[in-house]
Amino acid sequence: MNGRLKEVYIKSADPFERGRQHGAQVKEEIEKVCKGYLKSFERKGYTWEEAGQMAMEYVPYLEEHMPELMDEAKGIAQGAEVDLSTVMILNTRYELLKFKKGINNFEHNECTCFALQREATTDHCVIGGQNWDNSPFIGENLYVLHIDEENGTKIMGLSEPAQLIRNGMNSHGLSLNCSTLLSTKDVRGVSVPTNFMRRRILQAKSAGEVEKLMEEFKPCVSLNYVVASAEDQAMVFETTPVENFRIYPARGIVTQANDLMADPSIDRFVPADRDHARHFRGQRLNYLLQKKQGEITEDYIKECLKDHYGYPESVCNHAGDQSLQTIASMIYCVDKGYAWIAWGNPCEAPYEKYEL
Repeated sequence: MNGRLKEVYIKSADPFERGRQHGAQVKEEIEKVCKGYLKSFERKGYTWEEAGQMAMEYVPYLEEHMPELMDEAKGIAQGAEVDLSTVMILNTRYELLKFKKGINNFEHNECTCFALQREATTDHCVIGGQNWDNSPFIGENLYVLHIDEENGTKIMGLSEPAQLIRNGMNSHGLSLNCSTLLSTKDVRGVSVPTNFMRRRILQAKSAGEVEKLMEEFKPCVSLNYVVASAEDQAMVFETTPVENFRIYPARGIVTQANDLMADPSIDRFVPADRDHARHFRGQRLNYLLQKKQGEITEDYIKECLKDHYGYPESVCNHAGDQSLQTIASMIYCVDKGYAWIAWGNPCEAPYEKYEL
């Protein structure tokens, strides 16, 4: 994981055709990542067949609530020449892997995100981004996905194989980044899975549209959605089955990692125990950014994302003994229409520029 990422381009007004183009370009990556996820599900006590059955339970719900994106998922399956269940496993893996079947398994706290308003940056630009932490086998198969929906919306971001998207920015001046939340209120159920919601957010044309989506969202498992908007807005939505909480910026800066800040009483790791220590990466990143409030540059953000305080489970995460590390680092400059992406730990990998 070092150097320039593969870039996948899809362009069509037809969702199924977009999916078909996508799947056809990432057949090899899908095959490789499925081998890794097979082991992930086995560690949770599930066979691949059981994972597929659970994933397919989402299909009728999505055909009703997000039919266009469900058509795109079907197109990915056809283009990649795999069963629809495989595509659905890869797009619901966040929800499915939050629960185990009779096996005690370590839960990961993943990712550190931020969003900056104009008052925080030297050139008065809005910027969003994150360090994405996950298993190395996922990082080995990432690619930059360019989507032209031929309706005025263009999207560019990072994707795992066959996923609708993971994080990114769009031509309407919005960026989206996400991080894991683990709540005592999380339940096994069927709702809009995060990969579908992430893509839907990146189809939005305004911060107001994102706010409405978050107001109506009823997730079964918890997750942070961190949004930056060229309308000079920076927003964190801590979404849970109980309530979708909103966290506001201070001095134009908002950061979030894996702590339920709005309602710590439902955080699964409060109080922390020996095996689930809490590493406050979000608070650390906020401290570093606040030090340069009003003078933050793109280069300074890069240095902050390389931070090793609390190593190995630092902002630049090296906790390899848990099969977890920073697999990519992203800086989305929504006013300027480009991103800086480091493939792997940013302390080791160069940031490459990718244009929307």
